[in-house]
Amino acid sequence: MKRLVQPATQEADGVQSTIMPVHNVDRRDRDEMFSLHQRYYDATTREMFERDLSEKDAVVIIRHEGRIIGFSTYLVRQMTVGAETVHYLFSGDTVLHSARWGDPVLLRGFFRAAGKAKAGIEGRLFWFSIIGGHRTFRILPNFFRKFVPAIDDHAGSSGLMTIRDAIAAARYGRFFDAATGLVDFGPSQGHLRQEWADVAETASRNKFAAFFLRANPDYFRGVELACLAEFDSGNLKRYGAVSFAEGLADEP
Repeated sequence: MKRLVQPATQEADGVQSTIMPVHNVDRRDRDEMFSLHQRYYDATTREMFERDLSEKDAVVIIRHEGRIIGFSTYLVRQMTVGAETVHYLFSGDTVLHSARWGDPVLLRGFFRAAGKAKAGIEGRLFWFSIIGGHRTFRILPNFFRKFVPAIDDHAGSSGLMTIRDAIAAARYGRFFDAATGLVDFGPSQGHLRQEWADVAETASRNKFAAFFLRANPDYFRGVELACLAEFDSGNLKRYGAVSFAEGLADEP
């Protein structure tokens, strides 16, 4: 776990980004994180929030003048898919204050965390995520060259889909439908409040939001779309690649 510890990185405008193990997150930070999460997500409780957090290895925390304005929790696990052993980084609760939407500060911290995780393993590392909002889905085309699901089939996408399906089936069992790529728990386990979702409006002018809406029409009740992309310098576009490289280069 030592590799998960990172001194605060100074960003612009008095903002700091930190990666810390979950067991180092104190009560005050947990209170701030849950308050922020509850502002944007419906059908969630403190118990659900704490359960999600306790499963994770670490969290990327973004602060402005000492207050938490964003965070993303994650874990790293390995599994065997066919003849290959792969690692995957699974991100859990993620939120950024709406005043910072469009600011890549949380994404920079996330890609640095992925780089640190990659530096600590042997072999391939994938980002596995279940996505309930178009903003998160759009990270894939904006920062990765190959990913699934995608509007256009990529060369080698069937291999990515095999890995995605194996991870999703292992984690979610009967709740995962490989035919649609959707994870449906029935009653929502937490979903973006409707006033913040704006999928239909954005889909009218953004093809990736439109694709997400077609792929996950029931997002509004907490259905999630399982997605996969490989963390690799050759698969990352410029901005993601820079932060990923910073994480790779960090000392343990």
